[in-house]
Amino acid sequence: MPLIRIANLTYAYAPTASTSVPALQGIDLQIAAGEYVALIGANGSGKTTLVRHLNALLVPTAGDVWIDGLNTRDRSAVRAIRSLVGMVFQSPADQLVATVVEEDVAFGPENLGIAEDELPQRVRTALEQVGMWPLRHRPPHMLSAGQQQRVAIAGALAMAPRCLVLDEATAMLDPAGRGDVLRVIDALHRDGMTIVAITHHMEEAVGAERVITMHQGKIALDGTPAQIFTAPGLAALGLVPPPAVELAQRLSRRWPTLPPGLLTAEALASALEGMRA
Repeated sequence: MPLIRIANLTYAYAPTASTSVPALQGIDLQIAAGEYVALIGANGSGKTTLVRHLNALLVPTAGDVWIDGLNTRDRSAVRAIRSLVGMVFQSPADQLVATVVEEDVAFGPENLGIAEDELPQRVRTALEQVGMWPLRHRPPHMLSAGQQQRVAIAGALAMAPRCLVLDEATAMLDPAGRGDVLRVIDALHRDGMTIVAITHHMEEAVGAERVITMHQGKIALDGTPAQIFTAPGLAALGLVPPPAVELAQRLSRRWPTLPPGLLTAEALASALEGMRA
């Protein structure tokens, strides 16, 4: 059984209005435990609306969402669903609620009713996973944006989820902060965590195992990064491939023997060096 199963999901923000246009229309999707999925699409395509259904922040207008077999329509299952799916949002400062890092990380599991004697180890493990244990006594507002986002991730991890959903979690970070957060995400995935990440940075999506492209509330494309970023219809969806992919496509017109499916600058450089040898 997949960890996440979505069947015929439709969602409208004003379902009774005669002019209401569904934000999501007939979504069918399955995500296996341990997958790393990047969710991309133009603004307004339905990405955030979709992921907010994964921990019952939204409930379908029609259709169903199951998380590890639990239906999000079942209000008695909401607490369990929210312990299974941790959410991290775009602005790190908006997610921090305490005046000390370790207290902030403890906030989520405390609200889930985790036993008091279990909390310290949960907090320590989560902070160590994101490399923030040495700063556990710091006020969050004294941290950089990248550090704050890692604390926000730790707060989600302290609830021991099976899936981590990131809604443009690197959008407000500088390159150094983005790199720190992406390294944390990659490490979590290697340890078996299911990752669902919305991003507008196409080079980030390259690091995923699977890329799902949204368009006008529907899934337009679903495949590997190589399949998605070389798809001829990408521009029609308001998206451009990562710079390395665009450059490789241009260079292949001059050097037809250039290998296909080059997604990163490192892969492109290595291929060009190989052609010179």
